[in-house]
Amino acid sequence: MFEDISAESAATLAQGYFNGGYHCAEAVVAACLESIGDGSVEAIAHATAFGGGFGRTFFETCGVISGCLIVIGHFYGRRQPGGSWDVPATLGAKVMELFSEKHETRNCQVLRDRFGEEAQMAECGKLVYQGVYDLITFLQSEECAQLVRAYD
Repeated sequence: MFEDISAESAATLAQGYFNGGYHCAEAVVAACLESIGDGSVEAIAHATAFGGGFGRTFFETCGVISGCLIVIGHFYGRRQPGGSWDVPATLGAKVMELFSEKHETRNCQVLRDRFGEEAQMAECGKLVYQGVYDLITFLQSEECAQLVRAYD
């Protein structure tokens, strides 16, 4: 499903969406869906309340992670009650782990404080780029394929 996507192109697209007015979570979702050929504006709308550390509070999880999790749910999520949600849960946990290892936090406010007021938007744009790049790279990896197969 993700094998024909250029992680770099998707990441560049996401950064462009962020710079063009979408917030972090929306930019991640919009770029990933567009890159795979799914023009679901509803999924982008689902991301809106997650920007700025959940509802623009800045105190919770970075919107880049939220956007990544929405993308995972869009492609791997349940379509009926009672079904297994092991695959999206496992993939989501892995994405959060990768983000935490790279940035030493998942918290929006910690990241914003680290960036400083002057550089915050530029640095968040870099996080959007890196988050999409890492998500697509992970979804294309053999590790991801093994995790998905483990629950088939």
